[in-house]
Amino acid sequence: MNPLIYDGYIVAVDTSQNDRSKLDGKVVIAWQKERGLTISRLRCYGTTEVLQSDNPKYDSVVLHGKAGWKIIARVLWWIGKAP
Repeated sequence: MNPLIYDGYIVAVDTSQNDRSKLDGKVVIAWQKERGLTISRLRCYGTTEVLQSDNPKYDSVVLHGKAGWKIIARVLWWIGKAP
């Protein structure tokens, strides 16, 4: 699978949409102190939350309290030139 959002794309976000329980399957911007910002799809499997990249180069990240991941916003749309 190819990446959904490529480097250089313009992304529109809604920072008021950051409630994890309402974002299952949505593309979000997440932040963590050591890793910085990432754009990934949030998946919820029971009580386990995972940031799943559409780009196969990147591994999924399991969210847990100790890691300090915060959901900053929901991605509403993106635009850019085809690769």
